Amino acid sequence: MSNLFSLNPSSSFPSLSPLTPPKKFSFWKAKPTFQLKKPALVTSVLSTKTDPQIPQSVQTFWQWLCDEGVVSSKTPVKPGVVPEGLGLVATRDIAKNEVVLEVPKRFWINPDAAAASEIGSVCSGLKPWIAVALFLLTEKSREDSKWKFYFEILPQSTDSTIFWSDEELAELQGTQLLSTTLGVKEYVQNEFLKVEAEVILPNQKLFPSPITLDEFFWAFGILRSRAFSRLRNQNLVVIPFADLLVYGSDQPQ
Repeated sequence: MSNLFSLNPSSSFPSLSPLTPPKKFSFWKAKPTFQLKKPALVTSVLSTKTDPQIPQSVQTFWQWLCDEGVVSSKTPVKPGVVPEGLGLVATRDIAKNEVVLEVPKRFWINPDAAAASEIGSVCSGLKPWIAVALFLLTEKSREDSKWKFYFEILPQSTDSTIFWSDEELAELQGTQLLSTTLGVKEYVQNEFLKVEAEVILPNQKLFPSPITLDEFFWAFGILRSRAFSRLRNQNLVVIPFADLLVYGSDQPQ
């Protein structure tokens, strides 16, 4: 099976490594959806069998996409286990410029979604990624969240060095990567302490479940690894389903 991966990651965060130039996917504005066409250089293969390695949580997520009308029997991709982890694989040959997927804007996770939520009143003036991080964490804690099944397939951490243990980081002693990693960790911790003091603690009715530093790091890692930037005037947006095609995911626990 060939996997369909590319697009550039968000540049809205401190960078830990050089970014890979994106392949030439096409975007256009016709209606409030995210649409992705297949580029000429991506080769698809025939595959109709369900991958037995797909976790139940991913099957549930896929069923949710079906129920919401995001995918159908005509969708030319499906979840699959690829070398990068969990991603999307083609189920049939895909023609050049054929739409591979289309995600309505109501499922986008971005500053607009945060502003329209229950915590929107306290998100004004925050850095976009912090507003979205708080929105991710509050929605993740809700049993009735619209994105419940999406959150269940997200990894517990990424392979970023900010999630490495002290023992693992010790192996980077003397490298620029260690210096950069420690700088990013300090930056995220300082931003957390600031937003905790100025937003979270003074508004406990909006944040009934305490948000920890580890959870804030998780949200940062998810956004740093999965968010799109510079997309239709969007500085920061996570698009469920589309991010599988771009980044894949560690298999859910």
